Amino acid sequence: MIELPRLVIKMDRFKKNLRAMKAKADKNNLDFRPHFKTHQSISLGRIFKESGIDAITVSSVDMAAYFAEAGWKDITIAFPSPIHKIDLINDVSKNCELKLILSSKDAVEYLSKNLKSNLNVYLEINSGQNRSGVTVNDIKSIKMITDLIKGSNNLKFYGFYCHAGQTYSSNSVEEIMDSGLKVINKLSSLKQDYPNAEICFGDTPSCSVLEEFGEVTQLSPGNFIFYDWMQYNIGSCSDKDIAVAVECPVVEKNEERKQLVIHGGAIHFSKDFIFQDSTKIFGQVCDSEWEPIKGSTLIAISQEHGIVQCSEDHFDSVDIGDSIFVLPIHSCLTANLMAEYTDIQNNTKYDHKQKRPV
Repeated sequence: MIELPRLVIKMDRFKKNLRAMKAKADKNNLDFRPHFKTHQSISLGRIFKESGIDAITVSSVDMAAYFAEAGWKDITIAFPSPIHKIDLINDVSKNCELKLILSSKDAVEYLSKNLKSNLNVYLEINSGQNRSGVTVNDIKSIKMITDLIKGSNNLKFYGFYCHAGQTYSSNSVEEIMDSGLKVINKLSSLKQDYPNAEICFGDTPSCSVLEEFGEVTQLSPGNFIFYDWMQYNIGSCSDKDIAVAVECPVVEKNEERKQLVIHGGAIHFSKDFIFQDSTKIFGQVCDSEWEPIKGSTLIAISQEHGIVQCSEDHFDSVDIGDSIFVLPIHSCLTANLMAEYTDIQNNTKYDHKQKRPV
């Protein structure tokens, strides 16, 4: 019996996913810079290092500091223009080769005045997701910003960075491939005017299903190391590739509705969801071997509570005090909310950047 929800990991799947993505990068002669925002663990990071990986990507300056302290020397901060953390940037860059992502004239000018080290920078390209970055056909803005970077005393133009996040809205492998290739083709056009620029590309769906990457020179996916139920549903992986689940105590049963109440809510899973068979779900229930149980899904969450709609057979097989396993919708957010990983195959615990009770 477990007292609290816990994030469990299957290390054989973790390592298989790592080998497969690294092999794809090596096959295409691409610099592999995996995104560590997914696992945020120094211990799990060592497995990457043992696999020959020496450059990583993170999503914040604080995360860069965390991994730099653990000995990583080549770190890209994949967050636009983090000038609000200039003091920490200056501190971390003393002992680490930081790379920043910029997309505005103001950020270039601010960093040019306030950086205490010479740093390589990417110009972020908006892939069509419209989150951040400069659109690839905005040649005037691209030239203006890259010229500013090249004219700076402490910034060096390194290349272009792009995350094709729109692939997460795909409904099939074919849609992922079509969406990913369209972005890659646009990025490849930048090589005409910037032949020596690196092009870093990194969404997990595209990196998982594509076999060729045009003029891209670097890959930086993150979610691939765990995958999740969303990635399975859009076609990025099989259910046998999903490497993490949340084990949750069952605290109540409702016979009439065939529902379980679990200790496992928004603070464990996040509020990301997908629609499955026209039902909004926050996780897919699986058995102890992590085989998905048809008809049993996490259909509602509050802060601590989760409501699992069960198949009749599954409902009858579970008692209060038992625990059930739920495959998360978005493993990056779920991992970020939990305090540590437990390897369910040998009961080994792995650290995580977050150190707060759940």
